[in-house]
Amino acid sequence: MKTILHILHLEDNLNDAALVQSTLETEGIASATIRVQNRDEFVAALEHGGIDLILSDFSLPAFDGLSAVEIVRARWPDLPIILVSGTLGEDRAIDSLKSGATDYVLKERLVRLAPAVRRAMEEVEERAERRRLEAQFIEAQKMEVIGQLAGGVAHDFNNILAVIMGYSDLIMSALEPAHPLRKFAEEIQHASERAAGLTRQLLVFSRKQTVQPVVLDLNDTVKELDKMLRRLIDENIEMTVVPGKKTGRIKADPGHIGQVLMNLVVNARDAMPHGGKLTIATSNATLDENYAASHLRAVAGDYAMLSVSDTGTGMTDEVKSHLFELFFTTKPKGKGTGLGLATCQTIVQQSGGHIGVYSELGKGTTFKIYFPRVEQPLELANGAVQTGPLPCDQKLCWSWKTSRR
Repeated sequence: MKTILHILHLEDNLNDAALVQSTLETEGIASATIRVQNRDEFVAALEHGGIDLILSDFSLPAFDGLSAVEIVRARWPDLPIILVSGTLGEDRAIDSLKSGATDYVLKERLVRLAPAVRRAMEEVEERAERRRLEAQFIEAQKMEVIGQLAGGVAHDFNNILAVIMGYSDLIMSALEPAHPLRKFAEEIQHASERAAGLTRQLLVFSRKQTVQPVVLDLNDTVKELDKMLRRLIDENIEMTVVPGKKTGRIKADPGHIGQVLMNLVVNARDAMPHGGKLTIATSNATLDENYAASHLRAVAGDYAMLSVSDTGTGMTDEVKSHLFELFFTTKPKGKGTGLGLATCQTIVQQSGGHIGVYSELGKGTTFKIYFPRVEQPLELANGAVQTGPLPCDQKLCWSWKTSRR
């Protein structure tokens, strides 16, 4: 239950209202109460918002509790409303519950008020948790279907690309460097390689890419990627790496860590067309139950955090709400595929982690990636971090690599 409840009290008797307030305070329920006496004041207070609970007398000079219940259930169905009355008989009490009242308490038995309030707020929290879990389930089902579709498309497209890349290699080998058609064959080859990169990201998103997790030190991994990441940014961007002290070990695919960082660094670069500051930092972090409850798929526990911050254009709430959707991009046509962040999220989730974004329009963006900490010994030798694209599909790799031998 909230620390302070915002209560709307429909009551025309000032003494009764003070008695109810005193009863709640005595039972340890802190509240900020707005008292109203008629229908117009009642509706106006509800439309203003911010109400957690409604207490209502059953009978008022120009209004009544059952009418209040009807209004609430029609427009604010999740708000709990408890009737507190001295004139409520058994029949009327039953009618009020049938009409949608959460509970009823007689004024001569206010000892029941605090338990009724606590029970009502617990039901609100349970409904909210149930909706959150239902949303998670629906999201998981949706992403599973999209993943299956993406994986199928990627594999079929790989078969086509294998032919295109193989024949373009054969054409290249048959043409002299000065041949006028060679530049066209090179363009075909470059376009095919870019397409192969897209299919690899689709395979990661669909979880059909082979994952080889090892225990690694996040600071060492970022350090080995440092030079490669600096080559991705413009000269007018100042990049700073801030390694955390004694950052815990994680278990992840090192190539995938490189893929995540490359995607985030490129996005940060594009968000700072006139220059700015890019900061990559690591640290230990603990996510508590409150954080997990308010962030989809987050799990409470100890993590090693990797953050990528920029001083760029930032994002609106609308953009943030679609950020990890497949094929969603704000970049100009031809500049973005909409696969980068969806791939990053999939990679992080495959490692049991969580990715969050914090951004304000005109104030920059920070991505925080949480990898679960492990106590196992390091498995990764120095220099083993992959700094290029993710490994391609075996069939596709064999087709074009063998033709180049």
